[in-house]
Amino acid sequence: MINLSNYQQIFDIDNTTERCKKVNETMEQFWKSELDQLAEGLLGQDFRIATYGQTLMTTYHDSLNPKYAEQKKDTSIGKKYFAQIVRKIGGTDVSLLTLEFNGVEKRLYVYTELSFYQAYELIQTGSMNEMLAELDPQIKVFTRSGAFTKNEIERSTLEQTLCDMVKPRTRPWIYFGLALPLEGEKAISDIVNLLRQTWELTAAIWQYSLAYKEESAKATHIMEQIASVEATYSVSLFGHPYQIHYGAVENEKSGTRQQEFTLKREGQTIVQGCFYYSEYEVRSAGSRPMLAIDVERHNHIYTNVAVLLDDNRKEWWINKAFRTQNKNNEDLKNQALDLLKQHGMRVRNDNEYYMATYINSEQRFEEDVAKIKGDLACAALLFAHISGRGKLNFLESDSLGGLERDDNKINTNNDESIEGFEYNSNFNFSVIYDAIQNCSLTFDKNLIRDLHLNLTALDDKHFVILSGISGTGKTQLAKLYANAVYGLSYEADNPYLSIIPVRPDWTDATALFGYYSSFEQQYIMTEFLKVILHAHEEREKPHFIVLDEMNLARVEYYLSDYLSGVESHKEIPLHNRDDLNLIPSKISIPPNVYIIGTINVDETTHSISDKVLDRAFVMTLSDVDLETFWSRVDDGVRVGLQNEFTFLMRLHGLLAPHHLHFGYRTMNEMIQKMSRHLTLDVEHQTSRKAMMDRVISEKVLPKLRGDDRIAELLGELKEAFAEHLGEESTSHGHIHRMEKELLRYGATQFWR
Repeated sequence: MINLSNYQQIFDIDNTTERCKKVNETMEQFWKSELDQLAEGLLGQDFRIATYGQTLMTTYHDSLNPKYAEQKKDTSIGKKYFAQIVRKIGGTDVSLLTLEFNGVEKRLYVYTELSFYQAYELIQTGSMNEMLAELDPQIKVFTRSGAFTKNEIERSTLEQTLCDMVKPRTRPWIYFGLALPLEGEKAISDIVNLLRQTWELTAAIWQYSLAYKEESAKATHIMEQIASVEATYSVSLFGHPYQIHYGAVENEKSGTRQQEFTLKREGQTIVQGCFYYSEYEVRSAGSRPMLAIDVERHNHIYTNVAVLLDDNRKEWWINKAFRTQNKNNEDLKNQALDLLKQHGMRVRNDNEYYMATYINSEQRFEEDVAKIKGDLACAALLFAHISGRGKLNFLESDSLGGLERDDNKINTNNDESIEGFEYNSNFNFSVIYDAIQNCSLTFDKNLIRDLHLNLTALDDKHFVILSGISGTGKTQLAKLYANAVYGLSYEADNPYLSIIPVRPDWTDATALFGYYSSFEQQYIMTEFLKVILHAHEEREKPHFIVLDEMNLARVEYYLSDYLSGVESHKEIPLHNRDDLNLIPSKISIPPNVYIIGTINVDETTHSISDKVLDRAFVMTLSDVDLETFWSRVDDGVRVGLQNEFTFLMRLHGLLAPHHLHFGYRTMNEMIQKMSRHLTLDVEHQTSRKAMMDRVISEKVLPKLRGDDRIAELLGELKEAFAEHLGEESTSHGHIHRMEKELLRYGATQFWR
């Protein structure tokens, strides 16, 4: 005999630790063994017994751990116990029969169950009322209302009750079985017979559940074959070569796994999409296994994979229809199917296209799965091109590769020579590095590699901040890299590169995206917006924007819309007017836009907020290779100014440990001035030491400032100037004065 009242007393124990331990000791082994014997007689060997025991013991041990004890203190875990007979189908456990002792509701339940999606499938196929009519009157119907509670529902209202749950997205489990009060004594055989009786009376329910799961498992296997393809797929669209790169399949969320894919050409991301492999669909309560493909978050393929399940070979024909607003959807469909035919895909009935043939007896496709997946992605991309959703437009001929220039397109150079010239980008690092190496500017390979990876590692976000002392070549590096991508020399004009100086008065996003002026009755266009618009038109081409000295204004103020647009992939609102035909009301940030910001850190600039730093790669350019720089200077200059360069290198070495050193710009300008001095007539020249003294006091010392920490540096500089320039030199005099100020005030600077 089982004393059910005693069970209830155990469930009522206040202490979670004691309750979980007592429930587990009293019920786990006993009922697990009883259900195991019952299931062996009902099913043979194809089953296992799942119980609440693991949860009980995990909670028990956590409640003893000081780290988790407080949060487990008032939990309801342990106020029920269940054991159930389950069968594994396609890697998923299907619950067939459950025995539950519920201390919250004070009831004993015996039931089989359906998920909401399984039950809703019965409604959609018109089978629910028929199945309920055949169900024995003793069997009651419950829906789950909480972790420990159930609501009984009249059979006559079940269908409407479930339909009412679709829109608010309530998705409870539905239970079919019997319920008794959890009180008094009950013979073990009576409870086992109750289980056996429920098994027999609910046979139609659990048999349907098994059949549903078996079909779902077969459909899932089809989608798993497609999802397993990860190798890059090469394809030709409109005569141009592209590569489709697949991401990893993400863990299941709400019945759906997703896998991103990226279309690239020569390393440039053109557009991104996503495969969705769904067992069910939460929003619509769809219960069929569906494969969906989005491009830029717009759905273009949505097909029921279960249509492939058959006894024989089954051809996979997918229906296509457009449902856009303000367009002729029939024309769009015809154009789309014509494009599929042009790209070698079969079409029939003016609304279907062929994808593959599935051999059910062998559970495999007749064709190569990599090609099937590539064709699916290509079909979605072509549909996106036709629909115009997401502003994706492929180049349909080579003649479209060049730049057309009007008021709304990039033309910052006013150079007519670019007309008819095709700019081809290439993100191959070897090619880029070789182009940079052939330039007169000097940058370390590690630095160039980091910039390349920081700009290209993410398919949809390209944002790098270059920080460092003035004159280290931050802007030059950005231009050098952008030109190298297009195979251009550093000096060449690049119509796909815009260098935009940031102004201190930039306080909001209008500085980048423009605004509508009521006074001028027109939209005030910015260079930044021009680049974004043009990047949408030429998705094949990477567009580089350099925000020079970007922290002269508060970055988080004017860049917030851009950061939000890139992060969320949502469109940025520009205006709400109907009379602006050339300026869209909203715009997204396409993946072929690369932002490089340069910053200096001094008293004239603003610090960068964490919001910005979290969304960018930050690189510091402080180290400069002046030796390599010097090796690339004209031979005549190097011979004539070798002694001066040697002293400037000594000076640089003294300043560097204190982060007061100078960069390429300062070194170059000093060398240029001293070189030009030597070209003057002899009677107009001063001494070489005097000229050296002047350039140092003009270009190096003005940035010298600090507190007691530079006392040693000042001593070293004074000694060096006395030795090389003389104690009467201007530079020596400045240092002597600064030493005295430091001694008197505890701080000093070049400026008086």
